[in-house]
Amino acid sequence: MPIYNKDEAKSGGFQQVREAIQVFEGDVVKVEEGRWGGQLVNDQGKPRPPKEYFEIETANNVVVEATEDLSMDISESFSFRVNMSEYSGSFWVDAFLESADRSKILLPDGLKGNRVTFRKMTLEGSEEKYKVTNFVIDKVVKKVATAPKIVAKPVAKPVVVPKVAQPAAVEATEGGEDDPMGLALSLAIGKTEQQFRSAAGLHPQLIGSQLLPLIKAGLASQALIAEGKMVLGEDNKYQKID
Repeated sequence: MPIYNKDEAKSGGFQQVREAIQVFEGDVVKVEEGRWGGQLVNDQGKPRPPKEYFEIETANNVVVEATEDLSMDISESFSFRVNMSEYSGSFWVDAFLESADRSKILLPDGLKGNRVTFRKMTLEGSEEKYKVTNFVIDKVVKKVATAPKIVAKPVAKPVVVPKVAQPAAVEATEGGEDDPMGLALSLAIGKTEQQFRSAAGLHPQLIGSQLLPLIKAGLASQALIAEGKMVLGEDNKYQKID
């Protein structure tokens, strides 16, 4: 239906949504402190100090009460800010902090991770221009389940079972004819790289073997170090890792 009076015009977008919502419930996914302002306010260039605000972002939102249908869907995400003040009588102190105390929420981090119902309220000031309307904490519905995110990256997983089994397997066959790498390890311990290569070139079990060229190229020692079987000491001689 068309209107002919500008006073009947409706606001849209975020402004309409914020004005229409009276009560909503959502998972608090982010809380953040910030600053705004700090502009010049008069001809003499007197600066106005920046003001601090507290911003709350929620997800999985459900609108419980609204004065009219919303022009935008806020089910996935919604955020609002409360200007912060250190003075008694301000909305921040007398309304928002009071609601946090009543709900046993320790700010700033206590909100995050909870499903919370927020209710709009108006704090009357000494004059009309000091009247403030914004959201406060109505109640904490429940703790949002965040366990999957924590369990998804366990630190204990990198403890690989083969590492436990490898040393026993190496010791059982180390230096035997069927274990050329075990023999190479035995030759390398207590020697420099060059001494290791020379000893391997003279060892009867390695002469003519496919492993000898790898030892000469330094690849065998690199493999033994990578497998955690030995390490190069400060004297440039290989030491066995137990």
